[in-house]
Amino acid sequence: ATVQAAAPHQRARGRRGPGLVVRRDDLRQASREGRESNLVLFVVDASGSMAARQRMGAVKGAVLSLLLDAYQRRDKVGLVTFRGSAADVALPPTSSVDAAAARLESLPTGGRTPLAAGLLKAHDVLRVERLRDPARRP
Repeated sequence: ATVQAAAPHQRARGRRGPGLVVRRDDLRQASREGRESNLVLFVVDASGSMAARQRMGAVKGAVLSLLLDAYQRRDKVGLVTFRGSAADVALPPTSSVDAAAARLESLPTGGRTPLAAGLLKAHDVLRVERLRDPARRP
């Protein structure tokens, strides 16, 4: 790239002989742009109403589907569930489909809906992941 930047100006720079006249503003540096990776964190209500409507199967399917798509892009997918009086990290952020399938096999449901606890737990997970990999977009 440096040679391409300098070549068109050789006559104006008074070049004599086989070499190129290269100035500071001709210098170019190659930069590699890596692929951006993302973090998708599901925050899911696992209370009794979810169990009654059998919606956890749809949640598991969505997480696994995203993981299959995310594998090539180096994305991560995680899952925070909340029920009863607390929230849990049911699936720590991962890019492993096998690990996710094993962790998602049996997600407990039932109890009340502590939405605030779920959102706070999600915030904690995102904060930790931001420290681990500042380039990853949540």
